[in-house]
Amino acid sequence: MSNHQSNPVLEVLQSILKWILIVLGTILLIGAATGAILAMYGATYVQEVILPEAEEANRALNLVRSDTAQTSAILYYDPTSGSYQTEQVLHSAENRVWASYNDIPQNLINATVAIEDKRFWEHSGVDWVRTTSAMLHLLTGQRQEGGSTITQQLVKNVTGNTDTTVKRKVLEIFEALEFDDNHTKQETLEEYLNRIYLGNRCYGVYTAAQRYFGKEPGELSLPECASLISITNNPAVYNPEAHPENNVRRRNLVLDQMCEQGYISEQERDAAKATPLVLVRGDEQEEQEEQTSLDGSVWSWYTETVFSQVSEDLQKTYNIDEKTAVQMIYSGGLQIYSCLNPGIQAQLDQVMKNGDVLPGHRSTRGQELISAATVIDNNTGAVVAVVGGVGEKTGNRVWNMATMTLRQPGSCIKPLSVYAPALEMGAVTPDSLVEDSSIRLSNGDLFPKSNSGKKPTGDMVTVEYGVAHSLNTVAAQVLQRVSPQYSFDFVRQRFGVSSLVEGYTGPSGKYYSDLDLAPLSLGGLTKGMSVFEMTGAYGVFARDGIYTRPYVYSVVTDSDGNVVLATPGYSVRFDAAGNPIISGYAEGEPVLKETTVKQMDQMLQAVVTDGTAKSAKLSNATAAGKTGTTDDDFDRWFAGYTENYTAAVWTGYENAETVNYDGNPSVILWKEIMERIN
Repeated sequence: MSNHQSNPVLEVLQSILKWILIVLGTILLIGAATGAILAMYGATYVQEVILPEAEEANRALNLVRSDTAQTSAILYYDPTSGSYQTEQVLHSAENRVWASYNDIPQNLINATVAIEDKRFWEHSGVDWVRTTSAMLHLLTGQRQEGGSTITQQLVKNVTGNTDTTVKRKVLEIFEALEFDDNHTKQETLEEYLNRIYLGNRCYGVYTAAQRYFGKEPGELSLPECASLISITNNPAVYNPEAHPENNVRRRNLVLDQMCEQGYISEQERDAAKATPLVLVRGDEQEEQEEQTSLDGSVWSWYTETVFSQVSEDLQKTYNIDEKTAVQMIYSGGLQIYSCLNPGIQAQLDQVMKNGDVLPGHRSTRGQELISAATVIDNNTGAVVAVVGGVGEKTGNRVWNMATMTLRQPGSCIKPLSVYAPALEMGAVTPDSLVEDSSIRLSNGDLFPKSNSGKKPTGDMVTVEYGVAHSLNTVAAQVLQRVSPQYSFDFVRQRFGVSSLVEGYTGPSGKYYSDLDLAPLSLGGLTKGMSVFEMTGAYGVFARDGIYTRPYVYSVVTDSDGNVVLATPGYSVRFDAAGNPIISGYAEGEPVLKETTVKQMDQMLQAVVTDGTAKSAKLSNATAAGKTGTTDDDFDRWFAGYTENYTAAVWTGYENAETVNYDGNPSVILWKEIMERIN
């Protein structure tokens, strides 16, 4: 028999310890597994999301060149010569002259590194000490300290993304690492010092040196170099002209950092700090307004439209801001192969500039009647001509009424929202009979109460008659058979109308929605439609039921011939002589059945032959289309097509007001345009 006796307390402690170890072990295993899963997820996220975005950002940065030799151009195809001709060379109004690295004084380079990124020459684009500190401050909600290197600031200047989210910071790190891998430190500094904003419309050190000291960059003294780089920290605060005392204080801090880091001696520092700030305004270009190019040329409306479309597509494709996209266009050496037809554009310009349709029709408040128009080639779906206003165009990057303005479409929407969907779903045919009478709504009201001011007759009429004579009653009753929801989705999905509003509550508490009987049957939309959108939508009827998003260029290449942007379906190659050969055609989507297209064409022709647009009859082509007038008579439209072209014309006042015109001026303008180009 053993003398050893068990100790109950010890056994309990051992049992507790055992369970503690089991629990801790389980937690560690779970933590390890979770960490592994998160690491795998993080690696996948970096691989599939962060790295592609970083590569795109660096591709964008490589395209944004400010060297004046890298000007971009818009071209068009000339069938006579069988080659592409230059329509417009694009010059920026931005006050910037590029300074090469060898022209930048060493003191300015040293001052920049000392105050902005003291470990610049050692790190690989990211200073991990500063970055870790900045990330900890971000995650803990503390006041953030500057963690960005010169490389990161350069990337941020290009992408224009100043978000302070964790994702943005991680992306910025990878972008900087990618950039540093592909560029020397000297290239990075050259790019950075030529991009920074230094106040008074000066971009880059060259123009700033001229502006503030009347010198070339290489002629700057040590204190002037320190003063110049001081501005970039906050141009509003450290502008030497507006706040010289602030600039001197910051300049002296820069000099202290240069001395501390061994770039200058104490004697040099003290002598520079004792030097007074002396500004000498050098000869500079006369300040120009944003809408004027450096060569003084005024762009055509088509160039204006191409510029805007390319800018938008660059922003989406490369995840950059508008300013960077604009700079890419101005100085990236881009070759933009447009869809311009100069002959048609010239005819459109002449009608809108010199026609006698609009002058003299002022509003009660004295506004001049204006108009906008867009023409699409039915063979390709490409926009071949645009006019965004009337009269002589006097500036660049001005408001384009054809692409930027949304106006109420009135009855022009009926073929899109009522009749095409009704035919498509088999709810009616052109010969279907509908009573010309109002609908009794659930609240007891009658809708619509009139047809352009005339009371409903109560007669039975065909759908085709209702289309031809733009009867609101017929449109409302047919829409009831379709349903507002089906109509709403149909217009957005089949005709590419993105401006419809599903619903929102305004600041005053009023609810707005286009998902209802009245907006979809009569065209009184919350926001409206653009002329560009309307032309693309009506192009479906002219192009056998194919919808193609309206486009103004086929391909955009950089100065080396690499594709930067392309309308889906187009490609480019270059022959032995370096001439571009563009092939393909824009991708389109069949959105209407063949029977629907034929029936719509039949009814829209009836509008011209027997209905509200008799004055749109052409002497040289068969025309089809639809008029549009809003209840308050603020907007007059005509959208229509021939075998070759589709065009939409809007007329009204810049600030919505009742149109003072007997008849529909858009019909008259449309006819004059189509007579000239068919």
